[in-house]
Amino acid sequence: MGFTSPYVTEAFTAYLAETILSKLSLAVWLKDGFTQKKPIGKLKVSILENGKTAFRNLSGYHLFTDLPPGNYTISVSGDAYFSAETTVDTSVLDPQKPVIEITLPPTPVYPFPGNATLVRGGVTHAAPVVAAEVTVAGKPEKTLTDPQGEFVLFFRGIKTEVITIEINKGGDTQTVSATIEEGTTVSAGKITFP
Repeated sequence: MGFTSPYVTEAFTAYLAETILSKLSLAVWLKDGFTQKKPIGKLKVSILENGKTAFRNLSGYHLFTDLPPGNYTISVSGDAYFSAETTVDTSVLDPQKPVIEITLPPTPVYPFPGNATLVRGGVTHAAPVVAAEVTVAGKPEKTLTDPQGEFVLFFRGIKTEVITIEINKGGDTQTVSATIEEGTTVSAGKITFP
């Protein structure tokens, strides 16, 4: 990178004939689990093994440079999403396009649109039940309970249907039924966990 006069930014000053070379090791593309588009809000993308935090380019990719080939655990966190982790072996990625995609599941505080088809509820057992798996029998929809024991499930393409919600944690299971209707939010209420 060469300049005829110094190039100054808040982070650095580059002088004539100064060269900085970096090799792209990994690009992380994040996807909102509800919209299937770019996620909202502030997000942190980091590597657990070395604490290195990615920087985001203008296209929205979160980039890591100059990593030795190997296995890394990528951690993603943000206010409106559950934290996500995935392990990647950078030595098997295409060196011309070292991209992985991570889909972020929304938490109950996610700003769903008013016409979303949702089931909201809370799980307690004298205190909120945290990180319980919430699934729907016979359907792919799933989520977790947040630190307050709350959950939200979202649906697409359902007009009116009775569903069975299964809550699992530590080998215990609780089920509850709910009738969902397109474009409405249904409350499953507070569910007492065994």
